[in-house]
Amino acid sequence: MICGKSAVFVCLLGAVGAALVQAQSGTATITGSVTDPSGAAIHRAAVSARNPETGDVRSTITNETGNYNLPGLRPAAYDVTVESPGFRRYSQREFRVEVDQVARLDVQLELGQVAEQVEVRGTAQLLHTENATVGSVIETRKIVELPLNGRNFVQLSLLVPGVNTGQPGAGRGGGVSIGGARSEQNAFQLDGVSNTDQYDSGIAFRPNVDVIQEFKIEVNNYSAEFGKGAGGQINVVTKSGTNQFHGSAWEFHRNNAVQARNFFDNNPAFVTSGGRFKAPPFIQNQFGALASGPVIRNKTFFLGSYEGFRRVRGATGRRSVPTAAMRQGDFSAQLGAPVGTDALGRAVFANQIFDARTSRMVPGSNRYVRDPFPGNRIFADRIDPIAAKLLQMGLWPLPNVAGTRDARTGDPRQNYLDGRPNRNLTNQYLARVDHRFTDNDTLYGRFGYNESDDKGPGNFPGNERISTNTQAVIAASYTKAISATKVNELRFGWTRESPFSGATRIQQGRNLVRELGIRGLPLAGPGAPSVGIAGLTSFSDP
Repeated sequence: MICGKSAVFVCLLGAVGAALVQAQSGTATITGSVTDPSGAAIHRAAVSARNPETGDVRSTITNETGNYNLPGLRPAAYDVTVESPGFRRYSQREFRVEVDQVARLDVQLELGQVAEQVEVRGTAQLLHTENATVGSVIETRKIVELPLNGRNFVQLSLLVPGVNTGQPGAGRGGGVSIGGARSEQNAFQLDGVSNTDQYDSGIAFRPNVDVIQEFKIEVNNYSAEFGKGAGGQINVVTKSGTNQFHGSAWEFHRNNAVQARNFFDNNPAFVTSGGRFKAPPFIQNQFGALASGPVIRNKTFFLGSYEGFRRVRGATGRRSVPTAAMRQGDFSAQLGAPVGTDALGRAVFANQIFDARTSRMVPGSNRYVRDPFPGNRIFADRIDPIAAKLLQMGLWPLPNVAGTRDARTGDPRQNYLDGRPNRNLTNQYLARVDHRFTDNDTLYGRFGYNESDDKGPGNFPGNERISTNTQAVIAASYTKAISATKVNELRFGWTRESPFSGATRIQQGRNLVRELGIRGLPLAGPGAPSVGIAGLTSFSDP
């Protein structure tokens, strides 16, 4: 199956006033009030928040009631300053805000000269009082340091109360149930842009954990800006470059050095040099690198990342195939015990095969009889030429182990062990650029590309299935501080996915319906027809 799909998301967030407490998806807001020692509101006090890692500054002034609002901030630790004539300057160092958080910082200024300063360092808001949202933030340290099988960040959502693994076998919606809803009811955002697959509600683009700064799981009571999902909201924020150069590289390797063998997996494809059976091969490598830093200090920053994934995993497939005797029409091994007599008084045996060309009515009765094939061996001229050609082409391989016999029919069981592995290959690239034109104009752009190539063995050699997919995502955001009390933000998102899935013979263009000479199917396309015989393993090329 070939399928292409794309989605474009454009969001224009209107001006935000100083007295309005509002946070946009993927960013944070600092809000609060400024008062004098008597508790009276201070009008037109200057409030600014500076990110020391990038030099970004956002400024505003308090309104008539002393309230201020700084929306659209990237999650980070900010140095917040407040000053007004006749009062000492207030400085709050390392005030950390998280994704989708409305953090409140109320300030009471002291009388004095502006040159005098009151400094507070390292404070974070422990209780969120500005909304009733129930959720939790998974920060960088947990993302990077906690062990993850396959480096899938969604697994960390299970640390949040109200999140569980969902219904058995669920793969959509990240495979987790949030707030009791089904997994496909979840919605995902990446840097404030929708990251939900419109086809099956999964994650459209899953960034590697080293590029994630933090993400937030909102279980319920989230604001109206979040739509689509009736379950949870998972909002991921990627890292950006800073004034310092950073780099990292990683390699995670797994193999079958300590892998136990299933006691009953006696596959001749997996034996040691000493002739002992061993576990199927398993080799997995996950590796990559990340680099970030300034292009122009305090102005332009970059981040680039690559992650590769390689896995080869052997498996023991147990199949039932025709024996060499059965391929020649010899079914003597299937002939069972007597079960009665026919109209001529001849013994009839279980699993006995009769020659259809000898059908006749018994004289003096309305009963029919057929003559059995001698020894339960079908004559060569009675075998259909299409069936004979199917066997000659090796679509069913010959047995490679003795297997067992069905107690009732005598048919072979699990007489072919297949050790061909599953193969998975993935490459992911991500690049991000942040630029500050002025303190009032900022822009960021992000590009991600993911390519995967998976191969499954199918039931028999030649029946392999190939699944490939390419994904491309683009996101951009422009933030403009129109005035001290108004901020406007424009976001753009574009997602493109091109999956392909099909059997090897379909990709090669082989049409087995024509090769076998099957008539009456003029519209049959490439691949093998569905072939199934009771008691044997079937095959097809869907």
